[in-house]
Amino acid sequence: MVGTKLIDKLKSEIDHYIGLPYMINIIRDGKIIKERVLGGKGNWKDIQKETQKIAKQEKINLTKLTHQQIYNFQKKHKIGIDCSGLTCQLLIFLGKLTHKKVNLNVRRTPAELLTSSPLSYKIDNFQEIKTGDLVRQKNGHHLLFIIEKNGNKISYVDSSFWGRGVRYGEFDLTDQTFDNQGVYRLFFLD
Repeated sequence: MVGTKLIDKLKSEIDHYIGLPYMINIIRDGKIIKERVLGGKGNWKDIQKETQKIAKQEKINLTKLTHQQIYNFQKKHKIGIDCSGLTCQLLIFLGKLTHKKVNLNVRRTPAELLTSSPLSYKIDNFQEIKTGDLVRQKNGHHLLFIIEKNGNKISYVDSSFWGRGVRYGEFDLTDQTFDNQGVYRLFFLD
C-alpha cells in the first residue's frame, strides 16, 4: 500500500502537467515526419522552459495570459506531452520517491510497450491494483496512469487528444462501458 504522503507528492508533481496540451510526433513507416517540441515527451520543467523561450522570442508576457491563452500558445507552437511521455515521466518520479531504479528511455517508450512484456505484466486481481499501475486502452495505443484505488474507484491521470491534454479522471472497475483492456504493472515497481 502506498502511503498518503507519497500520493500527495505524486499529485503535486502531476499538478505541474495538468492543462498541458496533448502533443505527439507524426510518424509514418517508423520515421518521424513532423517533430514536436521535445517530441511530446519532455518533463514539465523542460516544457515550461520551451514555452518561456518561445514566448520571449515573440515578446509575449506569459504572466499576462490566462490559462486558456497559455494552452492555445503551447498548442500553436506544438508544445505538449503525449500519454506515454507523461506516464514515463511520472514513473521516473515515482521511482525516485520509492527508491526504485526506473530505466526508461522516454523518447523511445511508446504506450504499447509500457503495457507489454518485457516491461510489464497484467494484473488479474483488481484488489491488487496500486499507484503506478497502468490501464491499457485503444489496443495499446493509449494508457492511463493510476494514482490511487479506493474500493472500485480508480483515479488516474492521462494525456489525450480527446480529453484536450493532461487531465485527471476517475472510473469504476465495475463499469462495463469503460474502455479497460487490462491493468498492467511494470516489473520494476514490484
